[in-house]
Amino acid sequence: MMTLTTSGETAVSAPLLFEASRRAIAQAAEDLWPGRGAALGPQCPGVTSYACQVLVDAQELYAKYSWLSSSLVSILRGARGAWADVQEAQEPYVRSVDLVTRRELQHLEFLQQLGRPRVCDTAGFRGGVLFTRAVAGSTIAEELAVRPWDTAPLLDSVLLSLRELHGEEGARYLRQAWPINERSVVDVFTRKFRGPAAVRYVAGLGRGRLVGDERQTVVDLLGNAVRRLLRLTSAVRPRQRTAVFGDLKPEHVYLSGHRLTFIDPALQWAAGPEPDLAKLLGRALLLGFCHHELRAERQITEGVVSVLSRHSQSVSRGDRTDRAARLREVMVLWLMDTVNILSTCLSASADLPLTSNQLALVAKAHRVAAVVERVSGLLVGSASGLSLLDAVFHEVEHSALDLR
Repeated sequence: MMTLTTSGETAVSAPLLFEASRRAIAQAAEDLWPGRGAALGPQCPGVTSYACQVLVDAQELYAKYSWLSSSLVSILRGARGAWADVQEAQEPYVRSVDLVTRRELQHLEFLQQLGRPRVCDTAGFRGGVLFTRAVAGSTIAEELAVRPWDTAPLLDSVLLSLRELHGEEGARYLRQAWPINERSVVDVFTRKFRGPAAVRYVAGLGRGRLVGDERQTVVDLLGNAVRRLLRLTSAVRPRQRTAVFGDLKPEHVYLSGHRLTFIDPALQWAAGPEPDLAKLLGRALLLGFCHHELRAERQITEGVVSVLSRHSQSVSRGDRTDRAARLREVMVLWLMDTVNILSTCLSASADLPLTSNQLALVAKAHRVAAVVERVSGLLVGSASGLSLLDAVFHEVEHSALDLR
């Protein structure tokens, strides 16, 4: 029988899971580069797959190992059973054709052929482990932190790099490839929040990471938002038209000089580019919420509004109804993705290392949950188009004064 624990508790031992991941990576490295003394670095913080640096003849690589198409948070929480169950299921999963890291390898190889966006180089694949070469430069997330006044041009440059992928060539590839729907915003949201275990999952959020009244407030706010967003799933149009990058976060795009390089693709179907826009802009907003300077937060927010406004005006010219529907879709996806990552971080066990941005998000959980709750209320209302956009970001600015 499957074991499912509440947030903050561990059903699967983290040291056992991490050690098994490192054994798989070490064996894959030895198989690919026998006798070359591959040395594994420390675990890279994160909630999705196990990743670490690997040095092979002083060349810097990164290794990624996925467990059962699930996040590390879910595995540790017991969502795929006890440790013995996970081990038993992992062996055939690693050999399967739909292994996430195998699909990511295929997506990287396609994007390398496409030429734009430029992606990291692959270095090898063995035993379910994907090796990629290190990328020079700083991430867009790091750039936003140090020059928030450049938010709009930075985000515009990311979206401009995706035009070919969003076009016919991307769709032609995905028609005969395996998408990575495990990273779909809507699919993740419905897996988490639809079904008999969802109420218990929400009720346990923040246990071990938030305390007292603050934790209960965050749970109540997120519960309200989740109920509204489940009703708003119809705002997301059917897929099978446009290929999108899928996991488009500021942390997944590196800038070196004037060159952008993308990592961690999760190509999937969408009706248009809205999922990429929503995740990129939503994660940029979270970086603003967690910035230590209010002025920087306002600059990031203004940059996001500028990009979103221009996008809304550029699509479906002459069809105001379609423009309004696409804008609403971006906002619904933005809120869903925000709830997804916040709930994942709040349910992460204490022995799972989080990134600095994820730790900052936990620290700002009350404010982020309040924004999501307020904006979800606007989305179920009658406002639409640019008036909705103005109302939404009025709430964002209002929350900065109330809850920062």
